[in-house]
Amino acid sequence: MQPLSKILEDAKRMTTPKPEEYEKADKVARLVTEQVKRYSETSQFTPKVIVGGSYARDTWLPEDADIDVFLSYPLQASKEELERESYRISCQAFGKENLIIRYAEHPYVETNVEGSRVNIVPCYMVKRGHWVTAADRSPHHLKFMQEHLSRTQRSDVRLLKKFMKASGTYGAEIKIGGFSGYVCEVLIYRFKSFKGLLEEAVKWKLPLIITDKERQQYVMERFPDDKVIVTDPIDVNRNLGRAISVATLSRFILSCRSFTREPKLEYFMEKEKTLAIKREQSHLIDNVLCVFFEHEQTSVDILWGMLNHTIDSLTKHLEGEGFKVIRSKAASDERKTSAFIFLFETMNISPYHVRLGPEIFDEGNVQKFTSKNRGDSYMMWLEDDARLRALKRRRHSTTIDFMREILRNPTKYGVSRKLVQPLKEKHKIVGGREAESEEKRWVNEALSEIFEPRDQDYLS
Repeated sequence: MQPLSKILEDAKRMTTPKPEEYEKADKVARLVTEQVKRYSETSQFTPKVIVGGSYARDTWLPEDADIDVFLSYPLQASKEELERESYRISCQAFGKENLIIRYAEHPYVETNVEGSRVNIVPCYMVKRGHWVTAADRSPHHLKFMQEHLSRTQRSDVRLLKKFMKASGTYGAEIKIGGFSGYVCEVLIYRFKSFKGLLEEAVKWKLPLIITDKERQQYVMERFPDDKVIVTDPIDVNRNLGRAISVATLSRFILSCRSFTREPKLEYFMEKEKTLAIKREQSHLIDNVLCVFFEHEQTSVDILWGMLNHTIDSLTKHLEGEGFKVIRSKAASDERKTSAFIFLFETMNISPYHVRLGPEIFDEGNVQKFTSKNRGDSYMMWLEDDARLRALKRRRHSTTIDFMREILRNPTKYGVSRKLVQPLKEKHKIVGGREAESEEKRWVNEALSEIFEPRDQDYLS
């Protein structure tokens, strides 16, 4: 087994952009800045153009220079003017047809320039702590990290990002619920190095609080219901950890423990997700049910918010009906087609179930129970615990029948409002074997995550 220092040395070489990559990123940043400045000068507010993102902080990974351009407006501009003006400038600079509208607290745009992703984000020019929108912090984040991260620490941020990408824990978007690039920088700032972070992360427990020592009590009182708290170094009242799910945090802790036990370069290498069901799992594919449906294209984060909410609700209703869901997952091409995928213990359950009633001594509730169940029960009886029981026929004993019932009235089962009509009118229910044969990469990726959980790579 190679020593940790050698593994980290090799990983740093792998995660450091080459000179030609720096040249390309610099060229794109200059081009973007010139274009945006050219059209921002025609604005009545003349916003200040600030280049940010991981590119400006020098924490970007090879072939992944994240270039953010902030249009910093004076407070005289209303939010409507800020949004309208920044969109106009973006359209003139890059062409409306080349823009994707994204949403945070307010809309911003994303485009692609010579293979690099570029975000154009409007914000207000404010003093630290006097925020009007969430984006107002970003120029301050840039300044803070440029002043507080050493060259070695910036290299460690790259290590951390790559390590998280390999474990599937990187990315604050709703789909992942993981660590943002800025949180990675904050973690290295807090724990001094990648190695220092590893030493602490293996011991993390909930609630997790990462902040200044003297602020611990204040932060606990400020965020009493949050399980993951990572305060922003420039704003203690902002919890950067709110976007991190407990499941993603848990996977990161597992990956850190596994890596420290047996360091390998593979922990910094992303695996391609391919569906390869093992022989001992082959019978399980028959217990998979997929619901495909078409919908209008919308913001990716909004879409995943709706998908995640809906599959949680559907899973709850399925289990409430008596079906045991082993795993469930939403999947999408992030354009116009999505799916809900369920792996069940069995596709069919008993057509009968026993409903437990009150103790016979509770006369009022006994009367209610018998009145409610007498008409449609096969029998009612008492056991030694003095509680009534009723044997009843289930409304649905097959997963497909119950899913059809759900799709006839999605609103009743907690489906997100904008997905109700698409699910009613444009759905297709398929079994596991048919889903396995779908020639869609996003479907196979979702199925591979169900049958090959990456968590098990860290359980040894």
